[in-house]
Amino acid sequence: MITDFHRSCQPTTARRGFTLVELLVVIAIIGTLVALLLPAVQSARAAARRTKCASNLRQVGLAMGQFCDAHKGRFPETSHNDSNDEQLSWIYTIAPFMESVDSVRICPDDPKAAERLAEKLTSYVMNAYLTDEAGSGSVTNRNKLQSVSKTLVAYEIASQKAATIENDHLHNHGWFTPLTVARKEVLDKIRADAAIERHAGVSHFLYADWRVESVDSDAVSEWAATQTPTNNFCLPK
Repeated sequence: MITDFHRSCQPTTARRGFTLVELLVVIAIIGTLVALLLPAVQSARAAARRTKCASNLRQVGLAMGQFCDAHKGRFPETSHNDSNDEQLSWIYTIAPFMESVDSVRICPDDPKAAERLAEKLTSYVMNAYLTDEAGSGSVTNRNKLQSVSKTLVAYEIASQKAATIENDHLHNHGWFTPLTVARKEVLDKIRADAAIERHAGVSHFLYADWRVESVDSDAVSEWAATQTPTNNFCLPK
């Protein structure tokens, strides 16, 4: 029988810790898991920003709709209006019809979001054909449109466009001229004014029935290649 004295004299077994190799393996596994999770997290965040952008444009559209209703169908004016009053830019004039214009006027994926917010501007730009700028092709009153569901009202502004008030609308009446069509320059003109690939290859378009559609950049490229000065997606319907 082993006495307590004998037990106390037995050498104790030392606790075994992690070896360097085992620690490196654990770190490698953690690194792999992080690498697998990051794209999923980034994708979820991108989807959230894209949804927020579409929601913002939808709210802008609803406010514009209320403005039109209050002004017998007339669309708001842009900075290039007859009175040359910059404060008549459309984002200013529809602000009273929103609960908080500052919370919806900016797309979170706009690289110049902070600049545009600081300058009281917007990430969304009006179709020139709904203003006086496009001349004889303009339809400045919503009530005179034949098809509100097919008429584009606003697009997302191109990333490179400066945060200045004169960029509150597009110059899309110059996209499909006979010269740009003949030279196959339409797509370049579109990209200079509007963001068509901002959200993983798509962008948001606001129509005159105040719905927002996500339009694939491939579709815009096809329109640029096949449509004409008298029949294109920018023209009022």
